[in-house]
Amino acid sequence: MAKVIIGIHGRSNKPKKMTLQNWWKQSAEEGLKKNLDESLGNVEFEIAYYSDVYYNRQIPDSENEEPYIKAKAGELKRYKRGIVDRIRSVSGNWLDNPLDWLEENSNLFSSLAKKVTKKVMKDLGKYYNNPESREQIKKRLRDLLEERKDDEIILISHSMGTIVAYDVLRELGRSPDHKDVKIEHFITMGAPLGLTVVKGNIVGAASTKLRTPSCVTKSWVNFSDPDDYVALDSHLADDYDSNSFDVKVGDVLVCNEYKGKGKEKKPNPHKSYGYLRTPEFSGHLASLL
Repeated sequence: MAKVIIGIHGRSNKPKKMTLQNWWKQSAEEGLKKNLDESLGNVEFEIAYYSDVYYNRQIPDSENEEPYIKAKAGELKRYKRGIVDRIRSVSGNWLDNPLDWLEENSNLFSSLAKKVTKKVMKDLGKYYNNPESREQIKKRLRDLLEERKDDEIILISHSMGTIVAYDVLRELGRSPDHKDVKIEHFITMGAPLGLTVVKGNIVGAASTKLRTPSCVTKSWVNFSDPDDYVALDSHLADDYDSNSFDVKVGDVLVCNEYKGKGKEKKPNPHKSYGYLRTPEFSGHLASLL
């Protein structure tokens, strides 16, 4: 049984498939090398690409303001826990539960979540409101997972891709026709899966408790930067129960240092390339390899 990494990208238009696939792989390789002096070796890397479902023209390299750019020396740093993180670690979900309640019951908080979803994730509206394109996107990932079902799969998802991945894994786990498809390791980055509007679309009722998809057999780790505007609720452990394999999501905070090109070099703590090379992500990936 070989190991294979399968990625699924996030929202908005992207560069061409092979460019994006190579940049994801290079980002992960950079993190492994700089943080641990390790590499992917011969592990295969594929991406479930769906940008062309929504966009007829992908972003040319010459117009891309946020390409893969190697981090400068000293930029890849571990996340330093603040006082809120220390309180959370000793107090369980006391902070997360009121946050969820506020989001579900407060017009102010819900409107904020909806504004974030509307402004940052325009493709999410297309995904939920167009069953035909939604099925086309899910099929891209489902077909890849089916093709590699005899291998040990590490599934890495980012942004809106975490929603697509969760939907597909949930369906695979519930379908008797796909009971032989198992995903050993599930990784989410910059995930909006904690938002009430997202949870509500998954099950039809945001208050319903969700769980790790039943086809995930070994681990689910969720990486978030506290400044990531998409991962508004960065802690999923209080939203998703464990599955029959006793796999429960583990939340890891990171410092996503990615900056775009140009004179301003604006930071983007949501960028996939940044997540893929954080020290915490590299450490987890190395442990799986």
